[in-house]
Amino acid sequence: MDTISISIVRNRKEAFSLEAEFEDLYSSLSCPNVYFSPEWVFTWLESLGRRHEVFFVTAREAGRLVGVWPFFEYRLPVFGKGLLPVGAQAADLFDPVGIPEAMEPMVEALGQAIRGFRFAWLPLVSRHFAEDILQPCMERMRTPHLLRWRTPRFLVEFDRFPDFSGYLEAVFGPKTRQSLRRKARRLSEEGEVEMRVLADVAEFRAWFPRMVEVEARSWKGQSGDGIFHRVELRAFYELLLERLLARGQARLSILTLNGALVAYEIGFLGRDSYGMHSTVFDERFAQNSPGRLLMLFSIQTCLEEGRQVYDFLQNDAEFKRQMSTRESRMWDWILLPKSITGGLSRVVLRTVQAWTDRKNRKFHRHGALERNRYPVATAEEDKED
Repeated sequence: MDTISISIVRNRKEAFSLEAEFEDLYSSLSCPNVYFSPEWVFTWLESLGRRHEVFFVTAREAGRLVGVWPFFEYRLPVFGKGLLPVGAQAADLFDPVGIPEAMEPMVEALGQAIRGFRFAWLPLVSRHFAEDILQPCMERMRTPHLLRWRTPRFLVEFDRFPDFSGYLEAVFGPKTRQSLRRKARRLSEEGEVEMRVLADVAEFRAWFPRMVEVEARSWKGQSGDGIFHRVELRAFYELLLERLLARGQARLSILTLNGALVAYEIGFLGRDSYGMHSTVFDERFAQNSPGRLLMLFSIQTCLEEGRQVYDFLQNDAEFKRQMSTRESRMWDWILLPKSITGGLSRVVLRTVQAWTDRKNRKFHRHGALERNRYPVATAEEDKED
């Protein structure tokens, strides 16, 4: 086996010159991180990332690109320069893209390069990457860092069920199934209900203004948490979704009533997986759970086309617990330089994190995972994520 060589790209022109090689690498991998696809990375650089300097950790084997970990320089008024992953404002996972042999060399290279920065922060990494790659590397390198479990990650594994009815019976009790049928019937009594997947980019363009309107009326829009709330973020998502839809890497499902948009769901497609990125519904129809009904339609679509996993991604929401069949974890990693400042920063950050954890501690919530006694994923099982 050839030795893995690492280089750091800090020039935007050089970063864009990697695009063709990056696409070849991404398409060759069995389950790459969809949030670091070439479309995600370069769309971000063209829009949200225009004001930032790039910092790409790249790996090569015999001259061939075998790993990419894209960061950008983030400047704080007092604290200095740090590194954040490309797409930090929008994405839900920051594992590197690359062959397994490239992972540890890229982590080690980042550990060396951090000397020129105050920190590198990856808010969301998978359990497999955290436990099998980061922890061994950090123990060996003895680099100051904070690595902790941040949020549950819930998934539906379709190989457990012969069909969609089997899934419904596994995750919902009789009363809940009856309630969902009743809500679907009440919604249909108000007019013609249709749930479908938008066919192409042209359809997306036609529906996009209505998606923005529905989000603005929703609790996400009212609280400022919607993905279209800020103008620059909305422009990023519009361009990104056009590109991903054109390449078959995204899916937009909608629920309409008499032709009017009531709910939509945005998902990103892996080789045999689906990541639910955002779902929004019109609050005027909340009593009939249009978002939940559309989500079930999306799960059924994934099951019928032979996908293996429906991934709810980050955050501990009750509906995710209820509708999932396996729980994993997502981790938070902060890397600090080997220096007095780095050591002090670690103490301060650990204190702040402990205070935040105590402040935000929640009661344990129960859902289908506990009722059906599905096991929590082991580290070995989680490698499939």
